[in-house]
Amino acid sequence: MSKRDVAHVLRRLSIGVHPRLVATLDSADAAVARALDLSAPAPAPLDFPAPTDFASAREIRRIVEPVTWWLEQMRSNPRLIEERLVWFWHDHFATSLQKVRVPYLMYQQQLTIRKHATGSFAELLHAIAKDPAMLLFLDGVTNSARKRNENFGREVMELFTVGRGRYTQDDVVAASRAFTGWVVDIPGRPGLERAAAFGIPPWQSGLVPRRHDAGVKTLLGRTGAFDLDGALDVLLDHPATAPRIAAKLYTELVGSAPDERTAARLGTTLRDHDWQVMPVVETIVHDPAFTSPAARGARVRTPVEKLVGLMQAFPESLPPGTAAAAGRALRTIGYVPFVPPNVGGYPKGTRLLGPHQLVHAFDLLSVFPTAPNVPRRVDDLFAALGLYGVSDRTHAVVSAERDPGRRLALAVASPEYSVG
Repeated sequence: MSKRDVAHVLRRLSIGVHPRLVATLDSADAAVARALDLSAPAPAPLDFPAPTDFASAREIRRIVEPVTWWLEQMRSNPRLIEERLVWFWHDHFATSLQKVRVPYLMYQQQLTIRKHATGSFAELLHAIAKDPAMLLFLDGVTNSARKRNENFGREVMELFTVGRGRYTQDDVVAASRAFTGWVVDIPGRPGLERAAAFGIPPWQSGLVPRRHDAGVKTLLGRTGAFDLDGALDVLLDHPATAPRIAAKLYTELVGSAPDERTAARLGTTLRDHDWQVMPVVETIVHDPAFTSPAARGARVRTPVEKLVGLMQAFPESLPPGTAAAAGRALRTIGYVPFVPPNVGGYPKGTRLLGPHQLVHAFDLLSVFPTAPNVPRRVDDLFAALGLYGVSDRTHAVVSAERDPGRRLALAVASPEYSVG
């Protein structure tokens, strides 16, 4: 049925369900074209000024503003694929407020990811490696020629580029030497505020030449006096990087990992298009696997996707300011934007189907200050949630409940709403 196909496409290529948009599209092809359309203006950035001092910079509660702003972009940004890719790259380059401790820097990283999300992976990688939040999160600010820190050197290969098993400890050392010397000017923070003496503006990063190891390194079989950008180019040139990144995109959008041949083909597309992400996305979504019956329900929805779907289903029940409640609901489940549990990113797949996650899925309904206006017809309720072709069992259970609030809770807890 076409609406089921349309809903499937929009769920995979955006965040949420977009029920009103589903109603206007009559085919999967039309849904793909709409989801990939980037012609609308980019969303206006949040008015989030730089801190005036170290104490105000560490007011952790300020992260509520970027979280609220981001959830609103997921709910309403017409550039659908942009929101899917912004979340994808946030998860790929996972950086957490728990260690960075400066909401302003986390939001600045969000803007960096957003700038490159639908553009060049190579440019995004280079930008993230110099990003103040990342330099703090993976200890790049302590990595110097005299005292090397290997955290970023290891993670940039294991998680961000070539992947585990394709490098040695000697490569970690070489990469870490190349990355030495970068600092962040954090006014008032002991040991970091002196970065200003090297012309580095407040809350920005820069290279301090005397802290950099300018010697010759051998990285992944190549030898040279690599600096940060040179080492990243070596990682990008490695034959494993493009297929790995392309395969991860495929898994995100299709719901299952590609075979080696498909990953290699997509990696070639990524390299041939100068690391531009959108040609790879377009190749993936036009592959028959993307809209195949096997792809439906193959991907477990994250709490963020479920929550945004609820916000899209009943927008009239979200008066201004209530998006902050969305952040609180996600905190109950432990799945908050800007706070991934570790550098490996957020839990995925069946790990999202544990008892804790399923029980606390009901907490997502707390985003509504008052009970939303639940449709009387159960099929209209399912449509509002982007659900088509639900099982007879789910239909019967939800239909049997007469209380509108409990009926909505049952629909949100259904197997069909848990996968997408």
